[in-house]
Formats: sequence, structure tokens, C-alpha cells
Amino acid sequence: MAEVPQLLGLTRGEALRRLVAQGLRLEVDGEGSSARPKGQIIEQTPAPGTKLGVGQAVHVRLSSGGDDPTLGITKAPKLPERGKSVLRIPKLIPSPTHNFLTVSSGFTVTLDTEGLNTPRWLAVAADGARFVVESHVERKGIGPAPNRVSVLSGETKTVWADGLNLPFGIAFFKNYLYVANTDSVVRWPYRPGQTMADRPAETVLSGIPERGMRQHWTRNLLFALDGSKMYLTIGSKENAAIEEELRGTIVTYDLDSGGKPHGAPQILARGMRNPVGLALQPRTGKLWSVVNERDYLGDALVPDFLTEVKPGAHYGWPWYYLGSHHDPRLPHNPAIRGKVTVPEVLLTAHSAPLGLVFGRGGKWGFDAFVALHGSQNRSEFVGYSVVRVPFDERGRPIGPPRPFLSGWLKSPKNSNDVYGRPAGLAWARDGSLLVTDDWAGRIYRVR
Repeated sequence: MAEVPQLLGLTRGEALRRLVAQGLRLEVDGEGSSARPKGQIIEQTPAPGTKLGVGQAVHVRLSSGGDDPTLGITKAPKLPERGKSVLRIPKLIPSPTHNFLTVSSGFTVTLDTEGLNTPRWLAVAADGARFVVESHVERKGIGPAPNRVSVLSGETKTVWADGLNLPFGIAFFKNYLYVANTDSVVRWPYRPGQTMADRPAETVLSGIPERGMRQHWTRNLLFALDGSKMYLTIGSKENAAIEEELRGTIVTYDLDSGGKPHGAPQILARGMRNPVGLALQPRTGKLWSVVNERDYLGDALVPDFLTEVKPGAHYGWPWYYLGSHHDPRLPHNPAIRGKVTVPEVLLTAHSAPLGLVFGRGGKWGFDAFVALHGSQNRSEFVGYSVVRVPFDERGRPIGPPRPFLSGWLKSPKNSNDVYGRPAGLAWARDGSLLVTDDWAGRIYRVR
């Protein structure tokens, strides 16, 4: 058996030499648009570290050196000059009715649950119970953060566990329920139908850089399809500053056979000011993330984004953004200058993307759905909605974000009033999409 080496960024000739030395073959499956120079490898299958028999092939795609015109994104996007920064804070008001939201044709939206306290993230159990992280939001007059996980089963709500430390990410894996606090990952054994933890949380990971600027305390987690690793997001401490190595990254931890992380964190990608939503694209199995970019450069800077998380990539923060664009508040960084990865899909600046899921076929397609929490650093409100990003059969985005679910904004231009702010997304067992509203304390269901 031979171990597949890392080939991303290599030329065809360099990759061939490495594979021949391992007794493996190289198969080139064509070219694709990429920020990498023409001829460099941008995709490989299987992943580095996979064991293959001698003589088997590793498939790669090469960079065409051009930019995909269907995305409306270029290698060095033309962006507006730095503008005046405006701090505009939303104000929650009661919604006129429970059916004030509008959704794309062919879908319906209904209220699933209300009366929650800052519901942020969701995980759905095998029996359909919704496990909800009730944590913290920046809003005056709501009292102390509940810092708990609650279970919604039918019309019944119970507290699974409380006393957590700014919990956010939540997932089921290997008969355990995992939750990411701001500084640790904990878990409990879980059996179908269980609605309350029957023992204290087991801490399986500690020492994570904690808290951060405003909402950057959020730590999201996701498990690889093959169960070999756990992905974890670590946001920045400040808006734009040179910080410790793990800040502004997505890291991975190897897992033992029982699902426990072990060893040091491995940085998968850097330069992501605040990565939040994580999801695996169903066509390709590749990891994607939404990222909240920096503030205080004006209404239109810097665009937030949705991107495939390419191993070893640097997305620029804090020195650069979208390739060669330099943040004037930081010195140049020769080590990454000219090497910054450009994300696939740009989202409106300051729209604050949080939740991310991919469709599972049918009328959902295999498209990406992104919850935009909404702006606070812009003269006119943007976001406060869920958008849909179309993907093709190859698992590639083929167009800009499209409106999907909206109505939380009373008046973007003339009022600070909002009816809520969408945050987390999850698929219910019946195939409907669940959407948390962390300001209004609700969960909506889209069918």
C-alpha cells in the first residue's frame, strides 16, 4: 500500500514524480477555474493520506489560470474605494403576525416553535427531536445568557444541560451529542428518545482560544464523513489585527475510534476573520464554510463570502482580502502577498452569514442555503434573510445568491426596526428546513 501525498499547488510534472516514487499513477481529469496559476493542481481525489494499492491512480484537476465567468468573481475583483463606516444597530419589534415571512415559489413557511431564549444552532436527532443551543446574542434587555442546550420533542421542551460556556456548535456523532463551547468541546452519551443528559458533560477538548470580538466567540464543529477527524472554527479576537496562530482559522483534530479528538490541532485554512457555518457539499464531499469579513472600511467593504475550504489556503485576513486587495490598517505581508485564495461566492458586505446547509435533492437541489444574520456596520440594512446559492451537478456554484426566505426587515432604508434575525439552519427528519431566529426566540419550518 502507498500513502497519497499532498499535490495541491504542484505542477503536473511535480505531481507525477511524487506519485511515481510511491508506485502510483496520475490521471488528469481536465481543468478548472482557480486563483492558482495556470497548470497547478487545484483538486485531487482521493485526499492526501489515503492508502492506495500500488498501481492505482490519483485523479487531479489543473488550474486553467482563468476566472469562472458564471460566478461574477474575478481573481482580483474590482471593488469600491474605502468609504465612510456607519454603525447602525437594529431594534427588535414584535412581528405583525406569524406569517409575515415570504419564501420562494413552491415552498411554504410556518412557525415551528416560539418562546425560546436566543436559539442559535440546531441538531436533529434520529427520532426527529430538535436539539437547540440557547446561548448569547448582543441585544439589550434580554438578561443573562442561558448557556444551555434544550430539546424540543413534539410540543414538549426540556433542558438537556445548562451551565455551559457560550455554547454554539452542536452535532451527533458515534452515539454522542457534542457541543462546542467557546473554549472547549464537550459531549454526552445519547440514546434515541433521550431528552435530558443523565450525567455531567465529558470534556474531550480544551484549550481552544476563547471569546473574541463581539460574536467571534462562536466555535462551530463538524465531523468528516469517514469519521477520521473533526473540523472546528476559531474566529478572530479583533476586527483587523495580527493575532495568535490559531485565530481566524478552521482547524482539524484527528479522532480516535471512540470519537475523541487527540493530538495537536492541524490548521486546514487560515486568514478567515470569522468562519461560522460549516457543511459538506453532497456531490463532492468537500468542506464549505461561510465567513464574516472585516468591518469599518465602508458600506461595500469587505464582502462576506461562501467558499470551499481548500487545504492549506490563506484567505487574507488580516492583511489582504479577495486576492491582492490590501487592508490599509495593516502592513504588507510578503509571505502571503499574491498568494491569497479568492472565495467562490461573494455575499453582500456586512450581511453576516451564519447558518449553512446544502440541499439533499428534489426541489432543494444540491444548492447551498445561507442564513444572513444582518448588518450592523452599514448605512442601509442588508441581510436579515436566507439566500440560496445554485450549484451544478459537479458540486460547483453556478450563479450569485438568490433571495429565498425574507421579511425580517421592516424597512431597510428608513427604520432600524427588525422582526428578528435568522441564525442557524438544519434539516428536519421530514425533509423540511429549520431556521432559528435568535433575536425573536423562534424556529421556523420551510417545506
